[in-house]
Amino acid sequence: MMYAYCSKTVAIAAAGLSLMILSEFPAIAGQVAGRALSVKPNATLANAEGSVTLVVGADIAMGDRIKTDRKGQVQLKFSDETKLVVGPNSSLVIEAYLLRSGNRANNFTVRALGGSFRMITGKSKKQAYKIKTPTATIGVRGTSFDIAVQRNGETGVLLFEGEAEICGRSGKCEVLDRRCSIAEAPRNEDVRVLKEKRNLKVQINKRFPYAVSQQSLRRDFRVRQRDCVEFARLTDPIVRQRTVRTPAPVGAAPPEPDPEPAPEPGNPGNGGPMGNAGPDPSGRGFGDPERGRSDTAPGRNKSNSTNGANNNGRGRS
Repeated sequence: MMYAYCSKTVAIAAAGLSLMILSEFPAIAGQVAGRALSVKPNATLANAEGSVTLVVGADIAMGDRIKTDRKGQVQLKFSDETKLVVGPNSSLVIEAYLLRSGNRANNFTVRALGGSFRMITGKSKKQAYKIKTPTATIGVRGTSFDIAVQRNGETGVLLFEGEAEICGRSGKCEVLDRRCSIAEAPRNEDVRVLKEKRNLKVQINKRFPYAVSQQSLRRDFRVRQRDCVEFARLTDPIVRQRTVRTPAPVGAAPPEPDPEPAPEPGNPGNGGPMGNAGPDPSGRGFGDPERGRSDTAPGRNKSNSTNGANNNGRGRS
């Protein structure tokens, strides 16, 4: 009798503990962390149960790995209102998603294996978010930013709003707190913040496709990034050479004017330009008094040679 009573007490206590755990961490119970709101093929979802083609409306849970091909793209929304974009040729794992009451995550950890990503944090506390890459760990402080992970693991972060802390393998960390600022975590070097405008422009255009264009994203996955786009389009200033006229000193004589061009030599008979034979006594006219050329009449040279031949003929006779 005593044994049955103890067993019943233990069962009640265990049930109460289970209810407490489930209410504190509901993600453990249902295993559903978020949902795919937009999917461009091809994208796959893999977990311990296997691999399937990801479709709109599919549930996302802890341990799921999402992978896209060169044309694929997935836009995820989690129960704490966090939004996450997985770009083309990208791979990501939902490593941890533990919720407290009120749909706020106590631990939200994502492992970005490679590719391009965008994250817009939700209602969870900033300490809950963590993004891991092969070369960096990113701590989020209530923000929106893009991530780019190269094939060699090198990681770049472009900040739009809020703050983000990027720590490298050596333990050195850098904090981004200015719009359009970029930090990168090389494979075998410390994290550094890019400061030269030329480097910033190149990295924005090269690494962060969603900073250049957001047309493929839903409106609620877009951020204010026009100033970053304009910055990316900037080019180095071109120094144009120009002639600077130095003013003449006070009291100096004014410069002499340029000499007038000499008149063209003309025919002393009519005062016209050289070659103008003047008016034809017969009234027919064969010159061009406007241009000063006497060979403008068609066939004139031919007629002159013909007349000469006739005159020569008449002289011999």
